[in-house]
Amino acid sequence: MRAPTPDNEAARLAALRDAEVLDTAAEEDFDDIAQLASEICGTPVALVTLIAEDRQWFKAKVGLDLTCVPRDVSLCAYALHSHDLLEVPDTRADPRFLDNPLVTGEQGFRFYASAPVILDGSHAVGTVCVLDRQPRELTGGQRRALRSLARHASVQLELRRYARHAGEISDRMRQLDRMKDSFLASVSHELRTPLSSIRGYLEMLLEDDFDADTSQRFLLVMQRNSDRLLRLIDDLLTVARAHDDGLDLDLAEVDLADLAHQVAHSCRPLAEHREVKLIDRTSSPMHVRGDAKRLQQALNHLIVNALKFTAPGGEIMLTCTDASEPELTITDTGVGIPASELPHVFDRFFRSAAADSMAVPGPGIGLAIVRSIIDAHHGSIHLESEPGVGTTVRLTLPKP
Repeated sequence: MRAPTPDNEAARLAALRDAEVLDTAAEEDFDDIAQLASEICGTPVALVTLIAEDRQWFKAKVGLDLTCVPRDVSLCAYALHSHDLLEVPDTRADPRFLDNPLVTGEQGFRFYASAPVILDGSHAVGTVCVLDRQPRELTGGQRRALRSLARHASVQLELRRYARHAGEISDRMRQLDRMKDSFLASVSHELRTPLSSIRGYLEMLLEDDFDADTSQRFLLVMQRNSDRLLRLIDDLLTVARAHDDGLDLDLAEVDLADLAHQVAHSCRPLAEHREVKLIDRTSSPMHVRGDAKRLQQALNHLIVNALKFTAPGGEIMLTCTDASEPELTITDTGVGIPASELPHVFDRFFRSAAADSMAVPGPGIGLAIVRSIIDAHHGSIHLESEPGVGTTVRLTLPKP
């Protein structure tokens, strides 16, 4: 007879998976628990068991050659329903066990007792159990010892989980430190380049007497570089506000298709310079509730980002659909993004391997800004990509 499934089975299995101990090598700490259980309770067999979805696996064992048994015949599966000790003095006198192969077969277990191994305070993931081939009963001291050993096994599992999580946090902190160093170097470069250009043209204007046309050209270059500085500073402020207090939006009914058309028009000179075809199919009005300035900022980042990673001869297409939700799609034929990088593309200061190899400028905050803006609008953004094929970004926003 298979033991009933606990009510918290899904959460219990999740806790067991998170412990990451199934099918691991033998460990002295758990072996000692099984050995002590056998000696204290005076039984030939003692186990530290973990009960997975379809099997009972033995993390430590004394007096048994098996490494696991199917869950259908597991005696310990009955112990998952209680946080207290389960003791069966004679298995052949208990209707739950009398026809179990571990009782009637070669092993012939007549006595069974176990205490559950608990994770997260409520999830029984296994047991510390003792078995004998003769009927018997434990003494009060033996029962207390078995419960104590089960608690010790729980602590061992928790310690391993905490150690692994601490290692993961440490790895993440080291990664964040590397990203911070990369960010500072990138921002320093992004600030220094336009400032150096502005300073150089100012020095020329102050030192020489140029004609009006030449002076005008110099001033236009300085204006472009000052605009570049302002955009970078605005982006940095946007990231800071989104992280600390969230973005303030000036909401109104806006035409997302028209905003996309305006941004595409402003990006067309860059597309022509990079020999990339920018196809705008956003003619039909598509009204959403949003902040026009912030949405333009997000769309500009997406289109410019697509231009940076699309080779000459490629194309970028903008389309709108207004079904259940207004959706804007930006599809490019660029280098694409590896699957390993997709979970991180919206992280602040993340720069892809392609950005580094192609020497694409930028501190790695563009897509983080886009995500912050879309989240602030209670919309959604989805990105699909295939290396060597291209990338598709889908934005959905609420209707007015």
